[in-house]
Amino acid sequence: MSSATAGSSDSGSAPETTRVRHGGDGPAPSLAVVEAIAELAGVDPTDLPEAGVVLYDHVDPDALNALVAGRSDSDVDVSLTVAGYDVRVGPDTAVARRDGN
Repeated sequence: MSSATAGSSDSGSAPETTRVRHGGDGPAPSLAVVEAIAELAGVDPTDLPEAGVVLYDHVDPDALNALVAGRSDSDVDVSLTVAGYDVRVGPDTAVARRDGN
């Protein structure tokens, strides 16, 4: 499915956090966000719209890519909530976490 790395709070439980590297040979930051959320939702990234998650409804993917892609400084950090997932996009990874609410 993706190059996502998942973590869970209890062994055997569904992952609560997923990290996907972006840039270089990896996907664009916006695609890394989609892959991370899809991993938590347990669906293929192409099936996210059927699961009620459309990234463009929450952020402009091109703007996100422009803010983050190719930045070598460690100061870039974009946080947003996408359909019940807290997402943080840094200079080389996108991290999605189930919203605690």
